Amino acid sequence: MSPINILIPLETSSRELLYKVYLCNLLSQAGFSCYLGSKSNIYALAKKLENYVYLDKGYHAGVSEKLYKQIKKNNGVIVNLDEEGAVDFVDNSTLNKRYGRGLFDHIDIAFLWGAAQYKLIKEQIGQSSKMAITGHPRFELLKPRYHYLYRQAVHEIRKNYGAFILVNTNMGFGNNMKGDHFVFDNYVERFKNIEKIIAFDKLKYSAFVELVIELSRRVSKKIIVRPHPEEDLRRYEEDFKDMDNIQVIYSGSVVPWLLAADDVIHPDCTTAIETSFLGKLPISFMPKNYPTDIVTKIPLEVSLKFTDTHSIVDYLMNEKNESEDRTEKHQVLNDYFSYDRSSIDLILKILKDIGARHSKKKIKEIGWHSVLYLKFKEIYNFVFRSKDFYFVRKKLQGFNKESIEVINETLVSFGDFDKLNLLKYNNYLYMFKKDTSDDLRKKN
Repeated sequence: MSPINILIPLETSSRELLYKVYLCNLLSQAGFSCYLGSKSNIYALAKKLENYVYLDKGYHAGVSEKLYKQIKKNNGVIVNLDEEGAVDFVDNSTLNKRYGRGLFDHIDIAFLWGAAQYKLIKEQIGQSSKMAITGHPRFELLKPRYHYLYRQAVHEIRKNYGAFILVNTNMGFGNNMKGDHFVFDNYVERFKNIEKIIAFDKLKYSAFVELVIELSRRVSKKIIVRPHPEEDLRRYEEDFKDMDNIQVIYSGSVVPWLLAADDVIHPDCTTAIETSFLGKLPISFMPKNYPTDIVTKIPLEVSLKFTDTHSIVDYLMNEKNESEDRTEKHQVLNDYFSYDRSSIDLILKILKDIGARHSKKKIKEIGWHSVLYLKFKEIYNFVFRSKDFYFVRKKLQGFNKESIEVINETLVSFGDFDKLNLLKYNNYLYMFKKDTSDDLRKKN
């Protein structure tokens, strides 16, 4: 019987590529065949294959249902591993929507980031049979045991930039590369106060430009500004064009930059959680009297907080007190991100159980006609819809065979996995499968 297929969509390379390639290695070693691809490629496979596991990256009411129905029509299993499963506004409006009843009407199981989300969602939907508290592999790979994955990248960054302060921004609503009209049209149904969010993002943008300029004047280090992937980098480049010690860079995963930086500053974004998992203390900077109802609270709870430009600069210039008790911050990581659990072990166990239950079903593999269709689809989009797909390709920057092979080789060289087979279908679709040549040789 053929191994069961797992379909894994990827949307933002810098955030997802490393942990999803790791997952593909883990699951392939366990006997699955893993397809990793852009959302459009994976959606195309979901229509053509049968009896597979679909690893969903997030539910959107009124949008996801069509895909879910197609998956169920093809006897697929839907496993939800949300990319936005913890960081939320104080009223939990995002979590309530992403984990609403519509999700649980369709999926087979949801992997939750922490016990706090489990409690919230159980109270909302009134049942828990389709939920498992697992944490998230993206954060699991930030623990010291996996720092070898970033060692070479950290070395290159430090060699190229020396000592620096990393400033991460998250003003994708107020400084979006597609403009305010796109943000409003795309998010008005998801956020009732979208105009207020856009306006506050613009205020945050101005506050951070002021902060970065002040840092460049008073701190004798390079300042690296790393915007959110949806932000317009050109605005930052224009604002800082006369500052020699400021560079605006968006390249690869943020994790090596977090490890390489002397200090990490953010407003209220997930990089604070990642910094904390890495064992460092993040610094939050927000405008004075900021509206708490549209700020994501958890990144602030694990950070050292400032609302005054001069105070944060003085702190960075003077000797820091590293003896701060971080017990409460660790409890936040545990409650919302299952820090003390091994998400990778838990997810593998559940998926193996699902695979065992479906192992006797006939698995429909991808045929040559589907391969041709996927190649033609990529060529067509590149030639005739290049403008439409610019935004998608920017978010997928770095998702290629060379990058995947580098990660695979690192995993093999450090003994985490055996070498596996990697098959490329097009520039944004790859299949991972266990190398069975040794097994065949042993049988013969």
